[in-house]
Parts: sequence; C-alpha cells; structure tokens
Amino acid sequence: MSKKIKILLCSDDDGLMVKTIKSVISNKGYEENIVLVRDQHDADTIAKEIVDADVVYPDKAMITREMIMSAEKVRLFQYGTGYDTIDLEAAGERKIPVCNMPGITAQSVAEHAMYLILALARNDRDYGEEMKGGKWNRGVGIELAGKTLGLIGYGNIGKIHARIAHGFGMKILAFRGNRERGNEGLDFVDIVDFDYLLENSDIVSVLLPLIKHGSCKTERFIGKKELIKIGGAGLGWLINTSRGAIINENDLIESLKNNIIKKAALDVYETEPLPENSELRKLPNLFLTPHIAGDTKEALVRRYTLIAENAIKVMNNKKPQYIVKELESVFD
Repeated sequence: MSKKIKILLCSDDDGLMVKTIKSVISNKGYEENIVLVRDQHDADTIAKEIVDADVVYPDKAMITREMIMSAEKVRLFQYGTGYDTIDLEAAGERKIPVCNMPGITAQSVAEHAMYLILALARNDRDYGEEMKGGKWNRGVGIELAGKTLGLIGYGNIGKIHARIAHGFGMKILAFRGNRERGNEGLDFVDIVDFDYLLENSDIVSVLLPLIKHGSCKTERFIGKKELIKIGGAGLGWLINTSRGAIINENDLIESLKNNIIKKAALDVYETEPLPENSELRKLPNLFLTPHIAGDTKEALVRRYTLIAENAIKVMNNKKPQYIVKELESVFD
C-alpha cells in the first residue's frame, strides 16, 4: 500500500508544477494529496490547509508563528531562492527544516538581468509592436561593450551574470560580503568596495538576498545616498532582480523623477503584485517586469523536482537538501 503525503503549494499551477511533483512522488511509492492555494495572500485558507500538511511550499506567502505552531504534521517548509516570508525562529523551535534552492534559478535570473540591461540600452521600446502598428519610429541606443557593470552580490547568479556581460565586452566590478573569497577564478571580475562600485559603474545590478535582521541586514540596503552615487557615475542605470525591499522604493521613485537615476529596470517590488496605482507604473525612465526572472521552463522543472525530492527525504526521516544557514545548527 502506498504511503500518503499532503503537499501544500501556495502558488498557481503553471502547467508544470503539479505534473512534475506528482511524477516524482508517485515514482517513489507515495500517494500524493496536492493542495493548491492560488492566492498567496489568502492567509485564512493557508492557515486552514497547513494544519495537516506534511510539506509546504510557501513561495511568497507569509508563514507566521501561529501557522507554524498549528502545523502539527509539517516536516518541511520548502522555498525557492528567497525565504524572507517565514518566521524562522518559530520553525527552529519546532525543529522543522526550512530549505531553499541555491543556484536553481541562477541561469534564468542572470539571463533576465541581462535582458533588462538590453531593454534599457535599446530605449525600452517594443519596436516589433510599433512596426506591426504601421509605425517607423527609429531610435538611437547604446553599445554595452566597454561599459562597466557593477554587481552588488556575487553568488551563483552574480557569477553567471558576470560571464554573460563579459561576453558583451563589458567591464565587471563586484561587491561581496566575504571579499576574501575573491572572484573565484573569473579573472575579468574585480572585487571592490561597495562605495567604489557605486561610484564607478555605468550600470548597477542588485543580486542580494533579502535579510531583514542582524549584522548582514540587506533590507533598504540602497537608499537616497547610494542612489545619488549610482546616478552620478557613468550611465546612472539601476537593475533589480533580487527583492524589492532591498531598495528604498520611495527614494528610487524620487531619484527617477529627478533624473538622478537616469534609467532603471525592476523585476521585484516592495509590494507584490505591484499595485495598479503605483507611482512606478507612471515613470517614463523605468522598465518593469512582473517578478518573472526565475520563471523559465528549465528552472521551474528543476525547482519542482527538488520540492518533490526533498518531500520524499523528510517523509523517509532523512535530512533534506539546502537547509537555510540560520537553521543549520538545529539539524547538525
């Protein structure tokens, strides 16, 4: 007789999620009960379904202390890259592992960051739609070769982003918390101080995880002072494919209105989905995408496969992969 497992997915199904997870689970001899809560802001339904769930994939849904304490059966909270929406202290108290997926979407996010740069370089114009509409509005862009890209963060995504940009002939600067680790074999990358990067980059790309507390806090890491430095250097462009709250959104809006930041491109926002009346939607020097950097078919299949594989591990009383660093000591 197959064993049963309830997996709570706080996500809409993109056509791959349930299919991929079911395939992996069934091949391991489990009968799956997959529950989709499509609205990640539906806290009442999430609180109800979490009570008897074995595995939870919150995605961007808030998982509160109260939810964790009520989740009598939960053996795993499985995240994608960011895990800033869960009460880690409560999970640690319950000795429930919280895992993420380092590197699983790195290629996709790095490619999207480069796409945003290219969009700005070609004036954020949908020339294809204009042509189909009978127009012939030409524009003058810029070449990226010879421009300096500054990477704030130099993990899996940063290194791939650096290689792609280097292929375009760009110069690469990077800031990382542990400078002693150097450029890890990418000789074309210069590891520099934070202020030096801000003051010497044409384009700054933010690639940090969102950390809300402690000495490594990154929330509101970039504000008015930093934006002035970015805007005063080179092209004065800013890219964010990380988390919206890393940049002070109000400061960014003011800097764009006052042409301090000349152009910016964002995939992430302090509030998601981005409100219809957001000032960000009204700025002509800002290019927006709806938090899709990591959403490629290849990355999604890797993500959903890992959810299922880690689910099987915990159901078999084995340690899952990629327990977040804040909770590693709990499970040593």
